[in-house]
Amino acid sequence: MVPEPVEQSEEKHRKQEVLSAQVHLLHANARLGVCVTIVAAAVLGRLQWGFVADSVIVRWWVYMALVSMARYAAARRFRDASPGVEEHGKWSAVFCLGAGMSGAGWGAAGVLLYPESSLTHQVFLFFVLGGMMLGAASLLAPRPEAFLAFLIPAGLIPAIRLLFQGDETHVAMGLLAGVFTVALLVTTGRIHQTIDSSLKLQFENRDLVESLRAATRQTEALNQTLELRVQERTAELSRSTEQLRREIANRELMEEELLRARKLESLGVLAGGIAHDFNNFLTIIRGNIEVAMERLQPDDPVQEIVAETATACRRAELLASQLLTFAKGGAPVRRLASVKDIVTDAVQLLRAGSSVSVDVSIAADLRFAYLDAGQIGQVIHNLLRNAREAMGEGGIIEVRAENVVCPDAIDTDPRVRIAIRDYGRGIPADIRPRIFDPYFTTKPGASGLGLATVYAIVAKHEGHILVESMPGVGSVFTVDLPASNEVPAAPIPAEAKPQRGTERLLVMDDEEALRKVLNTVLTRLGYEVRTARDGAETIVLYEEAMAAGSPFDAVLLDLTVSGGMGGVETAAKLKELNPSVRLVVSSGYSASSVMSDFRRYGFDAVLPKPWTSAAVSEVVRRVLLTAPDRKAD
Repeated sequence: MVPEPVEQSEEKHRKQEVLSAQVHLLHANARLGVCVTIVAAAVLGRLQWGFVADSVIVRWWVYMALVSMARYAAARRFRDASPGVEEHGKWSAVFCLGAGMSGAGWGAAGVLLYPESSLTHQVFLFFVLGGMMLGAASLLAPRPEAFLAFLIPAGLIPAIRLLFQGDETHVAMGLLAGVFTVALLVTTGRIHQTIDSSLKLQFENRDLVESLRAATRQTEALNQTLELRVQERTAELSRSTEQLRREIANRELMEEELLRARKLESLGVLAGGIAHDFNNFLTIIRGNIEVAMERLQPDDPVQEIVAETATACRRAELLASQLLTFAKGGAPVRRLASVKDIVTDAVQLLRAGSSVSVDVSIAADLRFAYLDAGQIGQVIHNLLRNAREAMGEGGIIEVRAENVVCPDAIDTDPRVRIAIRDYGRGIPADIRPRIFDPYFTTKPGASGLGLATVYAIVAKHEGHILVESMPGVGSVFTVDLPASNEVPAAPIPAEAKPQRGTERLLVMDDEEALRKVLNTVLTRLGYEVRTARDGAETIVLYEEAMAAGSPFDAVLLDLTVSGGMGGVETAAKLKELNPSVRLVVSSGYSASSVMSDFRRYGFDAVLPKPWTSAAVSEVVRRVLLTAPDRKAD
């Protein structure tokens, strides 16, 4: 027999561990579910008494009681048996059978306990059924077969009963019950995915801790060996001791970096889950605000209200950008930029209304770098703000920017070094290792994301950040970033007004509200616009336009489409239809590198969300003017 590969064996073991944890969660919640079922069934039977045949109510309640007792006995048997991992599949099936029988009982209540003569009792019946479904969704979410076995009969049978009633009111109630059931199934499925991901992450962290412990034991063994060699070879004492110190320091640094990376990754799971939808909502709000401001008269009193809303929207965008910094896999959108300009802008922002003085020294030949100017500007601003707060009553902050090469590092490529020194209160040694941790702060009212954001941004730019501090003397934060020998082309002056056009554009986005606002913005700029909700519809519209002899001049594609063909696949198919098609990709967040390396995937430009009307105008016009068969106006 051929032995099973190690990776497959580990993956199989991990699945069994996750299943075991999920089954334990189900049985741990079983007693609560059983108690609620018996009480709710008794209350429902009592209130329906007199409107439904007594024998039907009694038989239904007896069935629910018997099923509940059987489920309770199974849960108790599971707890007493303490089965092994390999037996949890069987216990999962037993639990799902009980959940299905309970769900069937509640679904039958929607038919058997249906009071024909009392609309009030009908509403109460379905109110109880809905409440039981909501409660069961949270208890049964650990396993999909469990909540499917309960929710489908409990929700769809009563819905069908209402539809068969035939009149308009009951048909509407039946449709709403069906929609509620489907929505609850989708929501419970997402809760299950969250539980599944959390359990996997928990086991991965456990394995990581075990690996770190093993590494520590190996280090201790190495120390003992070295001590014996020191006793035998006194002449090598100095060299061996120094080498050992470096190895221990490097290992501790690696362990610290690894632990910090795991914390950022945990936060990234949350950030990545909400970033895409959050930025879509911000884009819709911001786009509609700009459209509203254009339509209002300058002296309209509503202008002030809309302006305040726009300010709040911009603050929300800043929060979204901080969350995206931690998003797992989200790469910065890098362009060749001037580090000197970024540092100068950040210093000028700090000087405005500040009591501290800033001594700036920037090398005349400071190299440029491929970076996300907005993110690196946020890094410098956060470090300067921390330095100003550390100074208290005022003083001098020193900012240095120079070219360096690190000969002791593995990477000997040229780098740009930015050092920010303050002469404030310093950082105590006991909290210094934690200053880059998410949500760690010593300042009242602070979010604890400032330095964590700095660390995440620098890491994603393949850079390094070091801190030196002495209490009562001050601190120095040093940021090293990969430099480039290239020089960017002279920037094109920005136009005062949005750039208009008359070309035909095709827009794809799965959010209907976003399609509407983008259609409004582009139409007001003079373009002829068609919209599509996914890749399949986009391709059909593009083929029809080509067949009619009036092809689209450019196509804007949303990168992530829920339940349909996304931007990358759609772009590939459009390139097959027309290799010279002009494509713009747009997204609020992506776990791939499409947004930072868009040309590799066939796109001509990128439009990050949330965007402004001016940004849309500039990107679309630039793509159209750089088309091979077009010339600038």
